[in-house]
This record gives sequence, C-alpha cells and structure tokens, in this order.
Amino acid sequence: MAGLATRRSQVRIAIGGRYLDEVRTPLARSDVPGCASFLSFPAHRHAARVEAGQVLVSAQAQTVVKLFADGVLPPIGGRAVTLTVGRRQLGPCLLDAVEAGGASRLETTVVLHFHRAIEGGP
Repeated sequence: MAGLATRRSQVRIAIGGRYLDEVRTPLARSDVPGCASFLSFPAHRHAARVEAGQVLVSAQAQTVVKLFADGVLPPIGGRAVTLTVGRRQLGPCLLDAVEAGGASRLETTVVLHFHRAIEGGP
C-alpha cells in the first residue's frame, strides 16, 4: 500500500481494542485437545493511513479473518469499532469496504476502508 503515513516498524494498530500484532490464529483444529500452535504477525506487517475522517488499514489476511471470526470486526455497514493507530485513538469508525491489498509467496494483505462515525450516529 503506497504512501502509508505510518511506519510499519514503529506503529501498532488496534481494531475494537485488539492490537493486530497480538491476534493469534490456531494452526491446528480447535477441537483437538492440547493445540498450542498459533500464527501471528508482528506490528511491522500491518500499516495504516489516516486522512480527513478516512482510515485505511493494511493487515495480514489471516489476522483480518480471525477478527471477523471472533466478532471483533463487523461486516460492512455494521456497528462502529474503535481504531487506534500508534498512540492516536480515533474513536468509533465504520467499515466501508474490504479489498485485496496484494499477495506474494510470503504474505497476503487485506485493506480495510473505514470512516469516522458521526457522534450520536450509528
């Protein structure tokens, strides 16, 4: 994602209070007792750009899927979620769109498009 305002190596991003670098996806079946293998991505593998009421978050696809599965990330047009980029708490934001951010042999990213919710609105 070209032109990101955040530096991937220095900024942590949270959606709905969950920091993306702390999201852990089980690698084995969750119904298998003793499953202790998880996939997570460090903060530098996620990025964000904040501009005039709009927020674009580029995250690893597995992280986004886990947030959807856990109910942290609502569907497009659903309830507002809080976003934090670095030390900046952006307050409630609504998800507008989800798009493929690119893929390589090592990673697949998803770009989440948010806009700030109007106070007293949805």
